[in-house]
Amino acid sequence: MDVDGSAISGEIDQNFTGEIDQNLLLQFSCMNTNDREELIGQMQRLLGPSLNYKTASFFLDMSNWNLQTAICCYLDSLPPKLPSMSLKAAQTQETTVVPGTRFEQTWSIANTGTEPWPSCCRVIQAGGEPLGSIPVYLPPLPPGHSTTVTMKLVAPSSPGNHRGYFHMVTNEGDQIGYTLLVDITVESEMTIALAEQLAALPISSNRLDESKSQMPSSQDDQMC
Repeated sequence: MDVDGSAISGEIDQNFTGEIDQNLLLQFSCMNTNDREELIGQMQRLLGPSLNYKTASFFLDMSNWNLQTAICCYLDSLPPKLPSMSLKAAQTQETTVVPGTRFEQTWSIANTGTEPWPSCCRVIQAGGEPLGSIPVYLPPLPPGHSTTVTMKLVAPSSPGNHRGYFHMVTNEGDQIGYTLLVDITVESEMTIALAEQLAALPISSNRLDESKSQMPSSQDDQMC
């Protein structure tokens, strides 16, 4: 699995988590104030407009109106931020195969987030026609970089058009980014051989010559 060091543009998350000025936080926590309205206002100013009055009041009350403790409790309650992934390109080794054929599917994917991918991220099949896949583990890709994922698959035994769905997931099983697709057409060996023979046939010019000889003469040739 090769890591492409070329940077790409991605969506920048403006999440305020982790960007709080710790010195300012300590100053507020040391203020000897019993004014609950002032504490609520301070907490909202520190955490931004996404924190409403009711939520700030709730966390301050459960923290005995200690500003630093309330902020820590609030941040701990937030859901974990998932990494980001986007698809750059996809390529299937063969689009038409015979039943049971082994083939490869390759995707070029990129980290469009602001943090490196955590360890143990992997690509797994999440649905569709079973294609005999095994998980492919990914490197802790830095933000703005891309990597290539190649999965070894097995075509279904029944003829027809088949599709498989694949996800990049964390160690906890949470999906990251887009759903990756595999589309494959399965045909019998006889059908594929016949199609190849027809494609290899030379184009005959006999019919074209016959059609030209049968064309009627022009009006000028028919005049006396």
